[in-house]
Parts: sequence; structure tokens; C-alpha cells
Amino acid sequence: MQFKAWIWIPFFATLALAGGTRDFRYSVSDEHFKENAKVVNAENTCVAGDSAYLHSAKLKFPLEMGKLYLRAKIKGNQYGWYPGNIKSLCYKELHAFNLQANHLTALEAVHMRFYASPHMKPFQDEGEVYFDKKYLYSSRVKTLYFVQNGKWQKLVPTSLTGMVVVDSLPNHTTLRIDADVYDAPITFAPVDTGLFYATFFVPDAYPITEGVHVTNGKTAYLRPRIIPLDTFAYEIQTEVTAELVKNTKTLEETEKLYDRFIDDMNSADIDRGGTIAFDTIYPKVKNPPRGMDRNQAQYVAYAATFEATRSRARSLWFSTRLSKITTLNQLLMSRLEEQEKDTISFEVIPESISKTDSGFSIRFNDSLKRTEVEWTGRFTPAVAVPDSVLIAEAKNPAVARFVLTVENKPVWKYDGARVKSRHQYRFLRMSVRFRNAMSMGEGSFTLPPEILAEREVQEWLNPKPEPVVVQVASDSLKDSSVEQKAKPSIEELSRAVAEIDSGTFRYKNRIVHMSPFGIRKTEVTIAEYRDVMKDSTTKFTFEDSLMPVHNVNWNKARGFCKALGGDLPTEAQWEFAARAGMNEGSLWRLKKGDQAFQYAIFRADGPQRVASAKPNAWDLYDVSGNVAEWTRDSYSWFSFYVEEENPTGSFFGDNRVFKGGSWKSDSEDELDLTDQDDEDPRYWSNTLGFRCVFPSKAQGKPLQ
Repeated sequence: MQFKAWIWIPFFATLALAGGTRDFRYSVSDEHFKENAKVVNAENTCVAGDSAYLHSAKLKFPLEMGKLYLRAKIKGNQYGWYPGNIKSLCYKELHAFNLQANHLTALEAVHMRFYASPHMKPFQDEGEVYFDKKYLYSSRVKTLYFVQNGKWQKLVPTSLTGMVVVDSLPNHTTLRIDADVYDAPITFAPVDTGLFYATFFVPDAYPITEGVHVTNGKTAYLRPRIIPLDTFAYEIQTEVTAELVKNTKTLEETEKLYDRFIDDMNSADIDRGGTIAFDTIYPKVKNPPRGMDRNQAQYVAYAATFEATRSRARSLWFSTRLSKITTLNQLLMSRLEEQEKDTISFEVIPESISKTDSGFSIRFNDSLKRTEVEWTGRFTPAVAVPDSVLIAEAKNPAVARFVLTVENKPVWKYDGARVKSRHQYRFLRMSVRFRNAMSMGEGSFTLPPEILAEREVQEWLNPKPEPVVVQVASDSLKDSSVEQKAKPSIEELSRAVAEIDSGTFRYKNRIVHMSPFGIRKTEVTIAEYRDVMKDSTTKFTFEDSLMPVHNVNWNKARGFCKALGGDLPTEAQWEFAARAGMNEGSLWRLKKGDQAFQYAIFRADGPQRVASAKPNAWDLYDVSGNVAEWTRDSYSWFSFYVEEENPTGSFFGDNRVFKGGSWKSDSEDELDLTDQDDEDPRYWSNTLGFRCVFPSKAQGKPLQ
């Protein structure tokens, strides 16, 4: 019997260890963790406490970043869980084990007992084990074992990580790492060795990306250089003032001020002079730390982020120092547009007059060639003197007074960014008062060939029909204001493309020509985006499938449009289609009885389904609200030059332009279609979406 007992005892022990799935003797259950137990806050304890003792707390997951957690054995099967800050001197003496590399989670590992050897009894586990979000640490031995599924398992050790402390910064400082935003002060741990960097946003200072080298077991301190916004005085000088602009009486006076203003800007060489001034206050990108190559992925990512932040800071630098200049430029443009809406009549002395078979041919001109035109026709009633007398006296203003009536909107001819000359071309009628008798001219005007050839002039003389709009199969998009009408289906929305014909419009202070293109009537919906992109990483704040897609950065937005054979619209394409032939920046101000809320979703708690408000004249919905929309254009902090045909934005600049207001806009002023804003292409927001443009079906031409 003694022999049998000797045989069966180890056999059952082996079964208990080999076959069980819970391994309860080698684990710590929740009831084994005691709250409010205390241990001495000793020097060799790596968790920092506020008093002479550490007090155990309740288990809470997920574990906080920057905290270290001690699991200490109180006695027997009782354990305490002690969270706190990290003591750096103690931390560097710990032995580290990466949980993920060992196929464990923090929640799983917390409930395991760990041993210095696979030959130890269940109660002989390590009394002190430390945890954080990614690692398990031993303060005593370099190797650890645990039992899982009845078998001994060995933890694979790894190099000790480091810590990064962000402190000694002004209140309300935030920092961004990739898409995550944190408040300072903060401790990051664990941090893998290598280059660690973050972008800092300090109140009343320029944003800056700062990096630090992290080494094994060491604490690195990340403290960015703070550059106040008012570090450097820089001002562009111009003789033009807001008061001078407001006091102009005629279009010609405003144009002279505009030309003087542009000359001042060109003389100042804003881009070059401003960049040099900015470079004196903003640091350069740092060299890689010792042992790291410039081509290493960590450094490449840091350098790219630094340059993007530097570009953002430079834009901020220019905008703050050029705010007066920008405001003055906008004031000039507003004044010009206001005066160009007028129809005026003015007296002019003929350059020559001759008799023709059907009446007279009269040439008009001035020293600036602003009013260079030939009129051919007859007078009604006829001038009551012989034709020879009229011709002889035509240049005598005391006897003959010729009056031209024009739409006061001259064409501008450029030499680079400067306006070389301006020419009236919208001549409406001509009359003459001869010896106090008034006669109206009945005839036609002929412009000089070089003026007639201007595209703007041709568009005015030969207006094209309204753009053809592709109709949707269902008419539910035509009048979304009608109650009880079914919402458009996804299929209807995907076919809702407006075909925009070519045309001209005033864009950024200049008349530009646009080639034909197609553009989505609605903003892209969540359902369409999910169907095309299969993007599981984008999380939507609002989940209705017919709401506009949001939380999508510029790269993803453009990727969607490219996948459908289109692209994001240029800013000019977006604005041309959104304004629908209007000079105003709103859809409702010139329509009697219309209100902003009929066309725009704004001052709301969130976006609405696309096409919930009235469309513009070309059947485009939500251009004035719901979500703002990405465009293709790069943003440059200051530029006077606009291409005359199909403008494509700045050649420089890292940020991308977006247009239109959003559901968060507080006022109608934020919905102006001519306004623009910009952001880093990696930026995303629940107020920002997009729509796509496509090659013109009518013209068969590629996107410009």
C-alpha cells in the first residue's frame, strides 16, 4: 500500500498541473486584491506616493499612461494594487518584459503569479511586480515564469524603455502626437527608445514641434522653445489707408489706390522679406541624435512634422503681421466691386468723326485708351444742321456734347501681378446734345481688336446659356423643402452630378475663365464613403448613412474622389459652382424674402442629411453649410497673383484650403462662399467633409 501511495500522489499532482485550464493555484483572483492596505513608501519602491505609506486601490482598467502600478504581496493569498507616479532612479533598475511580445494583455497578466524558476511552489511567487500599459517589470530577477494551461511558460525579456516628462510650461499648453491631444504637464511612459517628438501649442506663442532622444531606463525632459507671437516687429509700409479707400468717389480713384497698393506690396517683396524675418526667430529642424541616420523612419517622420508645423507657424506669423494689409486689400476689393456694379454716363470729346452711307462713324479715345471705341450709326431725331456743320463742330464742347453710357466694369490687362491698363467695353448707348437739342444714337459699337480678343469681353458679348444640369432619376432632389417627401436614396445621390458649362466670374479680385466640369450636387455621404473606401479606421461622430461624411482628412477625401475617376475640386471650381453665376457670396441676400436658414444648415447641434435645405441656382446643395468642404488647392499665406484660366491655387504651402460654412457656424457671415480657410491635410473634424468633381461629359475633356 505504501508503494501504491508513492506512485499515485505525484500522478494526481501531475494531472492537476497538466490538465487544468484555470491554474487557480498559480493565479490571483479579484477577491485576493485588498483595498486600503498600506506598505512603506521605501526608497527602493518604484511607485511614488504622497506620504510615508502607499495605500492599495481597486483594480481599474485600462491602465493610465504615465503611471506605474505595483502589485505587492501582503501575506498568503492577499495582494495590494498600488498606482502612482514613477521614481526614475528606481525605474532604471527594473527588468522589463513586453506584454504584447509575450502574447499577454495587462488585464490577463495582473491575475497571474510570476516565478523566478519553473521549479517553485505556487505560494513562492514574486512578492513585487510592476505594470504599466505595455510592460511587466521585475525588481529582483531577470527572468520570470508563469503557469498557463497547466504548463510552465517563460517570459521573453526585453530592453528597458524610457520615460518622457513634459513640464515647466505655461498654463493651458497642449501637445499633439499624431491625432492624439494631451494637456501639459504630463509624463509619457513607457516610451520606446529612439526619437520621441510632439507638437506644442502654447498660448500666445507659435506652434513648434520638439523632439528628444529616449534611452534605456532614463528619463528625458521635453521642453520646447517658446517663441511669443510678438517676438519680432515686421510691418509692410503703404501710403494707401482705409480712410483714403472709403473716401473715393469714382471707380478710377479706387483703381489708382489699388495700383499704388500693389506697387507698395511688390516693392516690399513680402514673400522674400517676410520669410527672412521669420527665419530669424524660428528654429531650424534638429539633426538626428547620435547613432540615428537621417533616412531612419523615426527621424524622417519627425522632420516632416517639424516642417509642417513650421509652415503653420509661418502662416500665423504672416497673418498676424499682414492683418492690416489683408484687411486693406479686402476693403479695396469690396470698394471696386461696389463701384463696378454702377451704370454711368460721361461726356467725351470725339477723336474723329466722319460721314458714312448710313450715318456717321465716330471714334472715341482718351490718353489712357480707357474709352477707346468706334460708334457707327445715325441720330434720332436727326441733328438739325447739315452733316458738314456737325462734323466741323463735333470737337467743340461748347456746341456739341457727346455722352457715352456704360456698365462701369472695365477689363483689366495685366503685366504679371500688376495691372497694365484698364479698358471700358460694356458700352450701352451714345447720345449727343448739339446746340441744346438732344439726339439719341442708334447704331453699334466696335472695340479695338486687342480688347475684343480678351476672354472676359467675349464672354460678355456672347453669353452662353445657363449650365446644363444632369437630372436625377427621381425628382426628390428638386425641392427638398416640400414636406412629407421621401429622402433621396443613396443611388439617387450617387448619380446627382451637375454638368457645369464654361464661363467667367470674378474670383479673388480678377476675372477668370473656367472650363466645363461636373460636380457632385451633394456632399459625399457616409454610406457612399463606406461602400467605396472600406475604411474601418474612420470613426464618424454622426452615424446616419445619408449624413455628409466627416472626420475624413484631405488625403482620404481625395482618395475617394480618385477611386471614382474624379478629384477634389479646385477652390475656383468649388466657388464658381457654389455661387452659380452670382457676384454675391451668399445665396439669399439678393432674393426677396429668402432667409439663410432656407439654404444653409448652421447654428445647429450637428449636420443634417444631405439635400435637407434648398439648393443654389445650379442645383448644388449644402454649399453654405452642413459641413465645410475640402478643395484641392494648397494654401499660401499671401498672394496677389491669380491665374487667368482655371486657377489652381498656390504653388507653395503645406496646408489645404477648405470652403463653405458648417453646422457649427454661428452667423451668416461665416457662410460667405468667397471666404476660405485652411488646415493641415492630416487634419479631420466632424465639421469638415467634401464633394467631388469629374471630367465634363459634354466636352469629353480631362479635369483641369
